[in-house]
Amino acid sequence: MMPDALKLFAKMFIIITVIFTVFLYLLAIVLGPTLFYFTPEGLTTGTLHWSSLPIWIFNITANIPIGLDLNVIFFGIWSIFTLSFVAAWKHRENFHKTIKESIIQPTRKLFSSCLFAMPIINSMTLIAVIAIQSIQEAGGIPTGTSPLTSDPFLEFFELSYAAVVEEVGFRLIPIGAFLVIYLFITKKNAVTFSLKQKVKLFFTAILLPDKAKRMVGAKTVNEHGIRIGISLGEWGLLIFTSIVFGLAHFDPGNSWEIGKVTSAGFVGLVIGLSYLVYGAHASIIMHWFFNAYTATYILFSEIYPAVVPFANAVLIISVILGILGWFTLATLGVLKLGRTIHKRSNNKQDQVTSSLPISPQ
Repeated sequence: MMPDALKLFAKMFIIITVIFTVFLYLLAIVLGPTLFYFTPEGLTTGTLHWSSLPIWIFNITANIPIGLDLNVIFFGIWSIFTLSFVAAWKHRENFHKTIKESIIQPTRKLFSSCLFAMPIINSMTLIAVIAIQSIQEAGGIPTGTSPLTSDPFLEFFELSYAAVVEEVGFRLIPIGAFLVIYLFITKKNAVTFSLKQKVKLFFTAILLPDKAKRMVGAKTVNEHGIRIGISLGEWGLLIFTSIVFGLAHFDPGNSWEIGKVTSAGFVGLVIGLSYLVYGAHASIIMHWFFNAYTATYILFSEIYPAVVPFANAVLIISVILGILGWFTLATLGVLKLGRTIHKRSNNKQDQVTSSLPISPQ
C-alpha cells in the first residue's frame, strides 16, 4: 500500500514540475525576443551587420555570402525555436492530451510526448554535466569558461545562433544524410515509391528519423524501443558525432579547456539520441535549453535586478527536476533488479522441486 502511495506522489510531483517547467520554457520563448527587440541595448545590438553567415559541418567552418542585420537573423533563429516547441507539443502524442490522461497512463507512456519528456531529459543531462565537470575538476582536469563578450546581447545572440547552426552541422546533416542513404539502399520498398513519396521520405528522414523508418517498414523506436529501434550504423554515427561535438568545444587558452570535451560530448550524445527518438525539434529544444534558456533569464535579471531571485529559482527548478529524474531512474532500476532476482530464485526453486522423486502412496 505504502509503495503505491509513494509512486503516485512521485508521479504527481514530476507531472506538476514538468508542467511548470514547460510554462517557464514558453515564457523564455516570449521573453528572449522581447528583451532583444524592446530594450535600448537589444536594439543597438540588433543593428550590427554580418556580411556573411557562418555555418559548421563538424569542425569545418564555412560562410554563406548573405549579409544581414542581427535583428533579422535573430528573428529567424527564434522562429525556429518557436516552431520546434509547436512540433514538440503536437508530434506523436499531444502534450495537452498527455497531461489530461497522465494519472491513468503508465509513467513510461508519458514519455511518448516529446514536450513532456524534454524537461526531464534536459534537467537530467544538466545534472550529469555538473557531476562530470565536478569530478574532473576534483581530479585536476579543468573545464574552462564560456567565451564572453563585452556586449551581453551579442553573447545572447551568438548562443542562440549556435543552438540552431550546430544542430544542422552536427546532427541533421551527418546523421540525416546517413539515414537517407540507409533507408533508400536497404529498404527495397523505398525504390518503388513515387517521386513525391521519395521527396517526402528524404525530408522526413532528416527531420523525423523514426517516422521515416516507419514509412519504409523499418524497426522504429516508438514500436520496438531504443535498443532495437536504433540500428548499429546509427549508434556508430551517433557516438562519432558526439566525440567530434565534444572536440569542437576544446579551445585551450581562450575559453574551454580539455574537461569540456567530455561534458560536451555527453551532451552531444543525449541530443543526438533525442533527435533519433523524437526528431529535429527535440534536438533543437535541448540545445536551446543549454545555450539560450538560462541565458534568457540571466539577461533578464541583469537588465532588471529585481528579478534575480526569480532567475535563480528557474535554475533551481531545473536542478530539482534533474535530481528527481535520476532518483526515479535509479529506484526503478533497483526495483527491476529485485524483481529479476526474485523471479530467478523462484524458477530455480521450481526446478529443484520438480526434480525431486515422487514418493509412492
